[in-house]
Amino acid sequence: MRRLFPVTEETAAPVSGGPAGGEWSLAELARAYGYPEGPGVWLRGNMVSTLDGAAQHDGRSQPISSAADMRIFGTLRALADVVVVGAETVRQEGYRPARARAE
Repeated sequence: MRRLFPVTEETAAPVSGGPAGGEWSLAELARAYGYPEGPGVWLRGNMVSTLDGAAQHDGRSQPISSAADMRIFGTLRALADVVVVGAETVRQEGYRPARARAE
């Protein structure tokens, strides 16, 4: 399986002017996670889990997600044409329709 966000010297390097370890802007994240050029249909999955494999805490995934996880999650949703989410996830997480952001 092809990793769409490989760890390379470029992706591991701190962002100039950013905090130690770097924090990517939304535009940089969109470029890094953007779909490859040319024809094709792409399916992407995203999830978080704890070291022991749990995908939720008290029925929600938000408590095990870091700020970086949430930025990437939001970027992936913004790049997608369709977002599929399970019904129980929608109920537990209080999902609302995706909306466009100026960024």
